[in-house]
Amino acid sequence: MEYDNLLELVKKRRSTRKFKPEPIPDDYIDKIIEVARWSPSGANSQPWEFIIIKKQEVREKIIELINENTAFAHKVEHVREPDLQFKWAAPGYVRAPVFIILCGDTRTREAYPQYTVLERGSSHFTSGLASCFLYMNLAVTSLGLGAQWISSIAYPYAQTLVKNLLNVPREIELYHLMAVGYPDIEPKPRVVRERQEMVHYDYYDMAKFRTEQQIKDFIVSLR
Repeated sequence: MEYDNLLELVKKRRSTRKFKPEPIPDDYIDKIIEVARWSPSGANSQPWEFIIIKKQEVREKIIELINENTAFAHKVEHVREPDLQFKWAAPGYVRAPVFIILCGDTRTREAYPQYTVLERGSSHFTSGLASCFLYMNLAVTSLGLGAQWISSIAYPYAQTLVKNLLNVPREIELYHLMAVGYPDIEPKPRVVRERQEMVHYDYYDMAKFRTEQQIKDFIVSLR
């Protein structure tokens, strides 16, 4: 792939907040998984498992459990300063025709060197799954589809009940859920920091170190 094509694909990838209900071809799902399974992971441990959900009644039950969990998150958010509070949007992913739940087999941590298992096993495990999820996102974008990243499925309440619903073994952790379908909305322009603000050469350039107020202003701009 040419660099310019890769850059265009990365820029095109966006979170889709509203989907068309029409189904997507089965071979598209196969292509997403095929890309994802080539993702990098610590010690090539390949912890990933994929649960593909197309049955509407199962998707609706998962949505119900996630919504119950999200209600707590909404209450917690109100303790923050008003201008820093996250602006919750309506859950547009509910119309997506396919859910893909990325899971990780915790037993694969034993593939790492023993010191890594003891010191950073959890972070390496998570990094591998994050890489896999990114590959999934890029595959979705290349197929002209949209995706929304639903991380709240990993919270203890939602995870416990969704695992029970889907008969997921104890050793398997739910990482995140990806809702996939055809976009039914044009995303807003994305706020991206300037490259020269974040690049340092040889040593950290303290002239680029942002103050607490600059960080706060940046977060507010994202809201």
